[in-house]
Amino acid sequence: MMDNALGVEWSYWRTVYSQLPSTVRVCMYDRSANAHKSQKIVEDLHALLTGARLEAPYVLVGHSFGGVNMILFASRYPEEVAGIVLEDSSHPDQGSRWLAALPPESLNESSDLANLRKQFTQWTSPGSYSASIDVAASFDQVRAVKSLGDVPLVVLTHSPSNFDWGNIPADVRAKLEQASQDMQKELAALSSNSTHIIANTSNHTIHRDESQLVVNAILKLVNAARSK
Repeated sequence: MMDNALGVEWSYWRTVYSQLPSTVRVCMYDRSANAHKSQKIVEDLHALLTGARLEAPYVLVGHSFGGVNMILFASRYPEEVAGIVLEDSSHPDQGSRWLAALPPESLNESSDLANLRKQFTQWTSPGSYSASIDVAASFDQVRAVKSLGDVPLVVLTHSPSNFDWGNIPADVRAKLEQASQDMQKELAALSSNSTHIIANTSNHTIHRDESQLVVNAILKLVNAARSK
């Protein structure tokens, strides 16, 4: 089961699902336009899987914002989850922690820095929508998940040297990247049975830059589930 980043549709997983063997059933979908928060997204997804008679347990795959939805799904329906792949997943505290890494606002700061500040602020302001999603409210819902027990979890993280933060000062870039890598480690710590892999050359879209990493992670969890 694959869930997307903000503002994109299911087809952007093509580089991954085209490499999976025919023995692996893949479910991709577009979120409902009426689902504005993670809790509703998860409820809709569970209803979709049930209605389609796709038998559990599932391997959940989430990229960016899709990652927090998969975390919440696994927390609500743990008996239906065989494993989770988080591809450069969002973290519920990323808005506030990235904001804290930025320098005080100034009139002569670059447009890229100003845009990051605006985006991070939006992610900490419930009722503010991005691609029809109330990201801050969704993060509040996911923040309550402190542990996923021992569910098999693979966390894939972008290369620290390849992430595109835009035209911002080097020292600010370093602080943002350190916070980002720290949060990825925290996501890996959600399970006592996790593997954390740093991509060698990938930006945020590991499924495009190093698609084999995502394919391998999925197959690892699928094969482990089938061997039980």
